Amino acid sequence: MGKYFGTDGVRGVANDNLNVHIAYRIGRFLGQYPKTNQSILIASDTRLSKDLFMSSIAAGVLASGSKLVSIGVSSTPSISYLVLRKHFNYGIMISASHNPYYDNGIKIFNNRGKKISEKLEKLIEEYIDSPEDYLPFAPSEVLGTMPYILRYKNEYLNFLVKAASPTVSKLKILVDCANGSASFFINELIKILSIDATIIDAQPNGKNINDHCGSTHLENLIEKIKEDNYDVGFAFDGDADRCLMVSGDGTIIDGDAILYLSALHMKENNELKGNKIVLTVMSNLALKNALKDAGIGYIETQVGDKYVQAELEKNHLSLGGEQSGHIIYYSDLNTGDGLLTMIKMLNVISQSNIPLVKMLEPVKPYPQKLVNIEVENKEELMQNPVILDEINKIDLELNNEGRILVRPSGTEPLIRVMIEAKDPEKLDVCLKRMVDLINVEKTK
Repeated sequence: MGKYFGTDGVRGVANDNLNVHIAYRIGRFLGQYPKTNQSILIASDTRLSKDLFMSSIAAGVLASGSKLVSIGVSSTPSISYLVLRKHFNYGIMISASHNPYYDNGIKIFNNRGKKISEKLEKLIEEYIDSPEDYLPFAPSEVLGTMPYILRYKNEYLNFLVKAASPTVSKLKILVDCANGSASFFINELIKILSIDATIIDAQPNGKNINDHCGSTHLENLIEKIKEDNYDVGFAFDGDADRCLMVSGDGTIIDGDAILYLSALHMKENNELKGNKIVLTVMSNLALKNALKDAGIGYIETQVGDKYVQAELEKNHLSLGGEQSGHIIYYSDLNTGDGLLTMIKMLNVISQSNIPLVKMLEPVKPYPQKLVNIEVENKEELMQNPVILDEINKIDLELNNEGRILVRPSGTEPLIRVMIEAKDPEKLDVCLKRMVDLINVEKTK
């Protein structure tokens, strides 16, 4: 990770540690790299600061003499899809994903619809920190332009529609849009697919994005799904690149379970390339065991959808994702897409004669708990020999009936401690030991 770039672009508190200077410099750099006259696509989610950063990035791009096409409020996956299909040099998404409204972020895609390289991130960071703006400004006669082409979003919507089976129309669903990007697609999508759907949290006002709703706050969805006879519920995050589910009885279906259902379905239909999927170190042991029982292999990588994507590309595979709900159907799209995940799951459910809860029995997760610890020196603490020794001790104690994972957040000043174990009491004891130790060491 760099000074500004984490695992998912640049992120911070709007108008504080993520400010107009950073946004402007990003626009200036991309507008002339590796040459001027670039064509760049941009969109945002619904948070209050979207206009601030859209304007700042636009000023930089246009001052460098390049073209910036805006599609207004849209989803992160739509940028990935359209950059490739419309032959843009770059795509920019202004979003802090699942974070609260006062945060924002800048995600950058290359001309293939993939996250930019670490090498390019480093070049951008060097320019951001330069005391002088050493890049040339475009002459007045070739300044950049910024057209708004909102119809591009319809092409992305058509892509989603084509992924759906006609059988999905027989389902009754509940959908939580997190007052974010999905709010701008869901009604038209549901209408075209003729699905009986109830939509909640789809009235964004700039401040209510992810506010006790969406994929990070499933309580509302769980409560409402029990009020009526729904087949399944779906919840997105702010920029609609992740999706989690809830069964009709209120059981949470996380990214691990979605990967399992997708892998089985794709294998049955001869769509699972290499008979393998990509998952991350956060995936539950239950998923790994269930995949083994189903005769499906897996490759494990570090947390971050860009690492999942890299392994999919490297190994020519078709499915990968994260427990958090970032699922990549690589034969369809280069990045995680919550709306596409919903459609893929609707296909699975509507084409199966087995009840959803029954399908999920093999992947019932082992008890797992995650604690986020605020720290100022996460990288230093992750090299602390006292902490590393304790991690090894707990790992040995858990043996083959559990595991511990301690890692720095890629986007926030946090150390994340995750432990899972068949024995809930052992889980709690080990978790407390690890958390207490980190809290002591961070003050030294």
